[in-house]
Amino acid sequence: MSKHNIVFIGMDTHKSFIEVAYIEDVRGVKPIHLGKNPSTKQSVIKLVRRF
Repeated sequence: MSKHNIVFIGMDTHKSFIEVAYIEDVRGVKPIHLGKNPSTKQSVIKLVRRF
């Protein structure tokens, strides 16, 4: 049997930056704030690879 993990990702998008936070679907876990990232294509690709 495989275990499934659910992660909720929140993104606040602006023209010059993207602010990102995520939280796992586990009771009592606090959200993790990844901070502001530039809105460049390279930065978004790097962000996606983190997940």
